[in-house]
Amino acid sequence: MQFAKMCRTGERIDTLKRDSDYTMSSIRYIFIIIMVLGLVGSACSAAAALEGPCTADADCTLTTNADKCVDTDNNSVVDKCKCKTGYIANTGNTACVAAAALEGPCTADADCTLTTNADKCVDTDNNSVVDKCKCKTGYIANTGNTACVAAAALEGPCTADADCTLTTNADKCVDTDNNSVVDKCKCKTGYIANTGNTACVAAAALEGPCTADADCTLTTNADKCVDTDNNSVVDKCKCKTGYIANTGNTACVANGALKGTCATNASCNGTTNADVCTTNKCECKHGYSANTAETACIANGALNGVCSAPPDCTRTTNADVCTTSKCACKTGYSANTEGTVCIANGALKGVCAKPADCTGTTNADVCTSLKCECKTGYSANIAETACIVDGALGGKCTVSSDCTSTTNARTCTSAKCMCDTGFSANPTQTECLAGNTGSVSMTSTWILVIAYVPVSIYL
Repeated sequence: MQFAKMCRTGERIDTLKRDSDYTMSSIRYIFIIIMVLGLVGSACSAAAALEGPCTADADCTLTTNADKCVDTDNNSVVDKCKCKTGYIANTGNTACVAAAALEGPCTADADCTLTTNADKCVDTDNNSVVDKCKCKTGYIANTGNTACVAAAALEGPCTADADCTLTTNADKCVDTDNNSVVDKCKCKTGYIANTGNTACVAAAALEGPCTADADCTLTTNADKCVDTDNNSVVDKCKCKTGYIANTGNTACVANGALKGTCATNASCNGTTNADVCTTNKCECKHGYSANTAETACIANGALNGVCSAPPDCTRTTNADVCTTSKCACKTGYSANTEGTVCIANGALKGVCAKPADCTGTTNADVCTSLKCECKTGYSANIAETACIVDGALGGKCTVSSDCTSTTNARTCTSAKCMCDTGFSANPTQTECLAGNTGSVSMTSTWILVIAYVPVSIYL
């Protein structure tokens, strides 16, 4: 009995020990599970980008077009964010590239349509099978693989300065790899590349670097050197108060002018026909559209105005062609500098290849920069329709004593000979008439009447 009792006591002790071991084991197991869940939860919460862990599509939100949570381990459990159909990951797994864009997959050149000048489907794996869209000959991919840059444009490859000709002021071929070999076109001294590496901005122009307001002189109304990095150091030229930069950061637009800031329609009074305030910017009114430079509103159907077919283009003589939804000059004509009229090729300001082409306007027989210009001793009138001899009415002058060719037009104003006080130009701008031509006619009429009355009475 005593022995049996001791055995039963030992069994209880073993049972308690086993229970204790089981409890401890369970606690450790639960602790491990909590730790693992914590780590997984932490990883998932911070990784909803491309290649990050996930449990559902809804987790994949941080990388555009990487909204698919897929099973990458073939264990029937989705676990990683991947690009959606039609897109593939770029080399660094930082973005999803459209299948037919630069660096996108392809099976033929015809697939590569989404990125300009990236129309070549090439074999990148050296397995004799084309697989990826690349830039065509003469172009290279930019740093972010989002565009193909012309070989001799800004950021394009080069072997000498002479190669860099496509981007204005980007005429320096420099060594960017520090290997003593020049390789890439860069902006010349005094200029810096804009944000998109599409142009070189003068150091003191809008968006150019500066250390004081006095540096900002190249862009009208962009004369403020401001701190753009919030480091208490001024560094970049910006538009002054009352102006905002246009879309391309090439000019400062006055508040109230086309594309300028506004609060109401009444605020838009700086540009003719741009009297509509939309999303706090002045826009052209119905029936008008902005010109390319966004400095004026052009009537639909006029030269450079909006059109859908040639019959829409009726408002400017000889501009009856509709090209890319804009009215353009017909064959044999070209637009003037202001883009307001179509000039016949060979006429003053018209297109030419050589002086012999310039036969449309008297004394405009000089071909300069592919345009017909007035010959020496003559200058264009204000309407640029005729060449006026220097010193004549409407002709060029420096001082009044230069104005000797037209009677009573001996006043030099704004570098042009004008009629003297008390005289005005006739409709053809060829002579100066005393006073008002209408008054002269009335005076003549009264003389005739007075002369006629006595004769009538005598008869």
